[in-house]
Amino acid sequence: MNQRNCWIILERKAHDQVRDLQQQIAMLQSKSDQLQQTLDRLMGMYAEYQAREQKNHQQLGLQNSMNQRQFMSQLLHLRERVQRDLMHNQGLVAQLRARLIKAESERMKMQALVDQQEQAERQLQATLEQKQMDDFGVRRFNLPSLL
Repeated sequence: MNQRNCWIILERKAHDQVRDLQQQIAMLQSKSDQLQQTLDRLMGMYAEYQAREQKNHQQLGLQNSMNQRQFMSQLLHLRERVQRDLMHNQGLVAQLRARLIKAESERMKMQALVDQQEQAERQLQATLEQKQMDDFGVRRFNLPSLL
């Protein structure tokens, strides 16, 4: 494997890593959106039941009132859990974004090395072609004197 292939392979690997991190971030963003929607629904349900309880507080029997309060308590616990999951998910997204920045930097370094190697190869090729042309010119110049 020559150096050029090495840089290309390393650049491709860095590019794949960037793409994988972007996919992971997109997946976590989708999950965060779903959690936020769930949290919004839970808050709506809690507000609805709280309004019902205040409106019908006197009309409900003791058992129904206790059941409704227990259900509201469960909604609050569920809301707290969803909020924790959402915060955890957002922390993971932040970590992945930091890793993405580093990976993108590495990809750019590898791309710069590939570009430098290609430039060096072009320059070497141009030098070799010029040397061949010079040799051909010298041989052609010396050809009449050999005859």
